[in-house]
Amino acid sequence: MLTRTRELTPLTSLASTAIGRPTSADALPVEGHLPDDLRGCFLQSRPHPSRGAGAAFGGAELITGVRIGDGTARWYRAQAPGTCPSAGAVPAPAPWARPGAPGTRLLAQPVQDPATCQWHTIATTAGSTVAEHLVIGRSGAASPARSFSLGAPTLVTTLALTRDHLVVFDLSVVHDRAAELVGLRPPYSWRADKPARIGLLPRNAEHAEPRWFPVAPGFTSQAVNAFEEDGKVVVDAVRHDGAFDGGPAPRPHLGRWTLDLATGAVTERRLVEAVDTAGIDPAACGRAHRYVHGTSGHTVFRHDLRTSTSQVHDLGAGRRGGRPVLVAGRTGDRLLVVAEDPGRRSSALLVFDAHDLAAGPCASIRLPGAFPAVDRTTWRSDEERSPW
Repeated sequence: MLTRTRELTPLTSLASTAIGRPTSADALPVEGHLPDDLRGCFLQSRPHPSRGAGAAFGGAELITGVRIGDGTARWYRAQAPGTCPSAGAVPAPAPWARPGAPGTRLLAQPVQDPATCQWHTIATTAGSTVAEHLVIGRSGAASPARSFSLGAPTLVTTLALTRDHLVVFDLSVVHDRAAELVGLRPPYSWRADKPARIGLLPRNAEHAEPRWFPVAPGFTSQAVNAFEEDGKVVVDAVRHDGAFDGGPAPRPHLGRWTLDLATGAVTERRLVEAVDTAGIDPAACGRAHRYVHGTSGHTVFRHDLRTSTSQVHDLGAGRRGGRPVLVAGRTGDRLLVVAEDPGRRSSALLVFDAHDLAAGPCASIRLPGAFPAVDRTTWRSDEERSPW
């Protein structure tokens, strides 16, 4: 999912946009028990309904979520399309805040470095082979953009971070000028003949180009994590073997690339089949991780990479899950996931013990209307937020 944005300077101006203080009228029904140490806000962004059907590549964003604290849950919604929460040091291009003015610049889903609290993203312009690495600090101020070249006007929707590198996906979906002129579908097409590659852009070099590693044709919708180990860079991502080609899309899977820095060799293997969304503990970003949590159809899973085993919870036929968010707490880790039932136009935010999905959710928060399950989700704890 992409967003068209204004020019770079207005991005930071959204960082301090306020959202109205929730009231008791916003209270949401809760079944079960919410942990006392679960205090913060689950947020997600999706295209604003005013954009209409088929407007997947531009326009305002609707930012909604649930405020949890003291064992209660309250509805949370931005006052205006495209605004982002007054959440202390959260910058505008946070996962839920994708500015909505019509334009041509596209932002990849940002990643926050837990060591520096800085947000990293990649900006591209439809039809251009030039990309920019943007870094947004805790104050919302952007560092000067660093430009680098892609092999084609590639669709870049995601990125990953390691200690020393930004991981860039220059893969097999590129801008289609003819489709843009017709305007009947997203202006991108599958190009199996385009050399697919993964790039490592040094994070601390002022002027640098990525070092490229050739890979098999594909498309990556979500980077899960990347880390450096024994002279290699390991990259986990949700990988598609086909996309934007006009036919039925094959189910994506969780894949792993291992890039050898000494030889330039690349190995790839499949970790989990039929994965729709996937993520890790945000605190493990850029470091070796053991667990991956995500959704597949109407199930939520937690996969142990060390033992190659998975815990699975079935949401029920006809339901689908959004991208889960792991929240660490004093009394244990929780997994929060939106479960949507489109047929009944109903949704709930489910709270699981992250280590025991089979036990089912410890709490279910009923959400208003048809709250959609999406892949742009995040959690902001009360410690990270300014007062309401």
